Amino acid sequence: MELMQIVWLVLLVAFLVLEGVTVALVSIWFCAGALVALVVAWFLPQAYALQFLLFVVVSLLALLAVRPVLRKKFVGKRVATNADANIGKKAQVVTEIQPARFGRVKLEGLEWTAKADTVLPVGSWCRVTGIEGVKLVVEPAENEEV
Repeated sequence: MELMQIVWLVLLVAFLVLEGVTVALVSIWFCAGALVALVVAWFLPQAYALQFLLFVVVSLLALLAVRPVLRKKFVGKRVATNADANIGKKAQVVTEIQPARFGRVKLEGLEWTAKADTVLPVGSWCRVTGIEGVKLVVEPAENEEV
């Protein structure tokens, strides 16, 4: 057995073990590349550059072709919550909101932690544009009662 055949075989096994340990689609792409490089090394043992080039190309193609499909299958869809019903509603700022600091708003009688890209002073009105975790994302709104 040639040296490069051994190298590609060891890499193939190492990537398989890494994938088996992580189960996170981390190295499966490299398994495909190492397998192709191993086959090329078997038939063209002195073509080191071709082996490496095919390893890189096949790994990249496997990543680009398979990963989006697998992510759609394994990554769950976003689950709507009751808090999503607050998007679009107006709230009043209770504690000043700054871009780098959270503030608090009152929405339908309940206080929420909120963040914004602009400064919102106490007493001003804002509109809920999104929710991140348990925090409302708000933007300035017209001064009017809810």
